[in-house]
Amino acid sequence: MRKYIEFTGKGAKQYKYLYQKMLDKDLIKRAYKKLRKGKTKRQEIIYIDAHYEEEAERMRTMILNTRPNADHPELGFYPRRKKPKYINEKGKIRRIYMPEIFEQWLHHIIIQVLSPVIMSTAYKHTYGSLPDRGAHSAKREIERWIREGQGFRYFAKMDIRHFYDSVRKDALFRELSYCIKDDWFLYVIERCLTEFKKGLPLGFYISQWLANYFLEPLDYFITEFLGLKKTIRYMDDIVLGSDNKKKLHAAIIEIKRFLGQRYRLKLKRNYQVCKFDYRGKGRPLDFVGFLFFRDRTIIRKEIMLKATRLAKRLHEKKQRGIMYYKKHISALLSYMGWFSCSDTYDCYLTRIKPYVSIKKLKQIISKLDRRTNNDQLGSRTLCHAA
Repeated sequence: MRKYIEFTGKGAKQYKYLYQKMLDKDLIKRAYKKLRKGKTKRQEIIYIDAHYEEEAERMRTMILNTRPNADHPELGFYPRRKKPKYINEKGKIRRIYMPEIFEQWLHHIIIQVLSPVIMSTAYKHTYGSLPDRGAHSAKREIERWIREGQGFRYFAKMDIRHFYDSVRKDALFRELSYCIKDDWFLYVIERCLTEFKKGLPLGFYISQWLANYFLEPLDYFITEFLGLKKTIRYMDDIVLGSDNKKKLHAAIIEIKRFLGQRYRLKLKRNYQVCKFDYRGKGRPLDFVGFLFFRDRTIIRKEIMLKATRLAKRLHEKKQRGIMYYKKHISALLSYMGWFSCSDTYDCYLTRIKPYVSIKKLKQIISKLDRRTNNDQLGSRTLCHAA
């Protein structure tokens, strides 16, 4: 059986003294500034804002004592046991863990140091949970490949079975150690994951970054060893494009072996190799919330239904004289981003525009944001219907 352990970081840049960067007071404050966005009404954030310098120094002391043979280990970071919250997402039951505020702050500090490392080594077509690499960036890249007209006659679509829950900690830290030569920094990351024997916990800010870094060798293997340059990955969802159908089938077999030997992971059995849509034949590509055809891109049916039903619900509230919730207005405006960048304008004209005025909803949100910035909104959550 062939071995696929060639990519071990040899020749790659090595990063040291990352633990010392975590002790920088300015970096600690930048991490807190990013943490508090959208949380300014929480009691913990209000307390930290009132004692900002003291809490920043306390965080630095905690990091300083979260290392082997620390002078005062009792002042170090020790995660508390958490009860998961369960959510139902499209029939999947997901366990979400909510860390306390100081733990979230530490996660943001780690990512402030780790993100330049990950971004410098990440495959250029890796999307999801990375800055400026969201679903819309992935959409633009796929549309560019379709316009080129070559290398995308067939596509393969696959994802990894129970990816977050199946990541082995020994494999994760092996991958990290190839480029990161700082045992104290790795010790802090390991302390954050002490509570979990296996897997990356959903809800942790560091999980999405570590997950992307963990799969970088897979990107390298597909593009360099298998020669499939039209490869795109959104977290654990992978799409391969080629003009040769047999090459895609062979690639799936090699990817299965690679995942099993290097990570002890498995692909889901529902992987597909299909002919891409052409003149009514073949199938469209369903990826990152969009349906890609040869001549157009539309949004996924589930997203369209959620947006149109929410618009109708807001219309019914207006008819009955009931005020809107801010979260519902924000949700509808967020859905409009899907309509504005896809070929679904007719759907907007018939199912959204007759029921709500997007312009007035934007005015309401703008007014509420100004009040929030001036600390005049208080605890009000309802606003008048547009």
